[in-house]
Amino acid sequence: MSKHLLIGIAGVVSVLVICVTYLQRWVLEPRVLHSNVLLLDSGSSLRDFAGTITLISDLESPMPVMAWVMMTGRSSSLKAGEYKVSTGDSIEEIVAQVVAGKVIEHSITFPEGFEFRDIIDRLNSAEPLFREEGDLSSNLIKQAIGTDHELLEGLFFPDTYHYIRSDTPISILRRANKVLKVKLQDAWSGKDNDLLLKSPYELLILASIIEKEAVVAHEKPRISGVFINRLRENMRLQTDPSVIYGLGDEFTGDLTKEHLAKDTPYNTYRRNGLPPSPISCPGWDSLFAAAHPEQHGLFYFVAKGDGTHHFSKTFEEHRQAVKTYQRQNESKTP
Repeated sequence: MSKHLLIGIAGVVSVLVICVTYLQRWVLEPRVLHSNVLLLDSGSSLRDFAGTITLISDLESPMPVMAWVMMTGRSSSLKAGEYKVSTGDSIEEIVAQVVAGKVIEHSITFPEGFEFRDIIDRLNSAEPLFREEGDLSSNLIKQAIGTDHELLEGLFFPDTYHYIRSDTPISILRRANKVLKVKLQDAWSGKDNDLLLKSPYELLILASIIEKEAVVAHEKPRISGVFINRLRENMRLQTDPSVIYGLGDEFTGDLTKEHLAKDTPYNTYRRNGLPPSPISCPGWDSLFAAAHPEQHGLFYFVAKGDGTHHFSKTFEEHRQAVKTYQRQNESKTP
């Protein structure tokens, strides 16, 4: 090998070493970014990735990014998704994050006592989610969760669910339904031996009413006991939340005598037994209370106005309690 060739090769190697060294330093430098989010769509190429970084940063060309990713052997390891970035991040930090798939996690909360329509409203306003037209239709949801129930009310456990940008509203509902099935089965399998209820679905219905009636958790087993006592004696439940649910949009905030007289499947002042479906999404405390009602001789309760209730054994006691707390509440009204 000639001396000139060796000198030439040495020169090329020296240039490459200098370039690599410069590139290594360059990718570790903090960058100025014009966005807090880097979005890499499914099927994106290395060029797409480098181009996206160029668009949201102070870079003039995507070529150094492409060169660095290729040189480090990670061009096929980039994962699609939504990533959080900020000014001060280096190119290497961004690349490492995308290779690791550390996508942004969002969350959505369904509070205890939410109705199905409330859940749909929250999903419709949740961002970002991958959506398709009609993806929240009742038929598609029923197929997704595999239910034969006519109504979807109460079939989703109230909790906070985490999701990523590529998730769909249906995928969140499917998870909420799976959790509900597990919780309901836990409550049913551990129920009191002499429980009057005949099925897990009946337990779910009662729990949904307890959820709406109770403000403080420690009263839930006692309220459950009242309803079980009434069912056992073939007394109507006479629970306002069920009547209100049956009124739908007709209810605007004040429950009237006309409302109580209107016959709907959910009017427990006019019909015996449990309503035909849950009226809300009950939490674990309410499911547990429905499975373990407090044993007592109470048949009535009235709100005191402070979140708790006064419980009575007889109608006469209840009538007097209603008068007492109505007067107290009226005296507090300015």
